Amino acid sequence: MSVPARVVLLAIVVALACGCGRKPDPLLAPASGVVRLGGKPLESALVRFMPAERGIAAEWISEGTTDMEGRYTLACVRGPGAVVGKHRVTVSEGGVPGELRDDQGKVGAWLSSLSGRPIPDRYGTAATSPLEVTVGPEGAGLDLDLDR
Repeated sequence: MSVPARVVLLAIVVALACGCGRKPDPLLAPASGVVRLGGKPLESALVRFMPAERGIAAEWISEGTTDMEGRYTLACVRGPGAVVGKHRVTVSEGGVPGELRDDQGKVGAWLSSLSGRPIPDRYGTAATSPLEVTVGPEGAGLDLDLDR
């Protein structure tokens, strides 16, 4: 192998070993809290945290569904928690229980049995939601208070 070919090969090996300047994965921290609408716990709502930093892929969006007391715990495709840093937050209707999905009458009855409905539309999309939260490296309770 000639000297120039060895130099090119060495440069390729060094570049691959260094990861080609790839940005490290974001740090995840435990993230949970309570969602309240008008001061009352919001049951069966989908909570979604979207990292505000540019260049973070969709696989790092974390979400969780609230329980009867409005509590949620976040996870993303990459693991439990949420990316450390600032997030745009949305709150929208959660999934309908599987046993109700095929019967629209039961779905309607179930939705009307939930308190705090309907969830105001402004919380449902990143473009209109006023909610922003910063997740710290140690993780923390991230309560969300919504109003009508």
